[in-house]
Amino acid sequence: MKDTNQIEKALRAKCVSELESIVNNFINELETKIRGEYNSCSFYELKHDRDSSARKGFNVMGTNQLKAVLTNTLITGHIDSMLSVKSRELIKKLELI
Repeated sequence: MKDTNQIEKALRAKCVSELESIVNNFINELETKIRGEYNSCSFYELKHDRDSSARKGFNVMGTNQLKAVLTNTLITGHIDSMLSVKSRELIKKLELI
């Protein structure tokens, strides 16, 4: 069972790495195109929609905190389905051998 756990951990790490790459690309675009060119905000308000009567959101300061929130959100929302797909792909590859 130790080998199975190592495989699952490796697949999970690969999925997390993919999600981190997506967030890193977004943050890079934000830094270079928005903050770099316009020298805009350092605080980001995250809430459901723009309507001020909507549920209260929360604020993060700077792109490091924004990056952490986005990464954690994507991991929470997508890691299980990504692991499922990657596991099926690995099983198909192993059946070919």
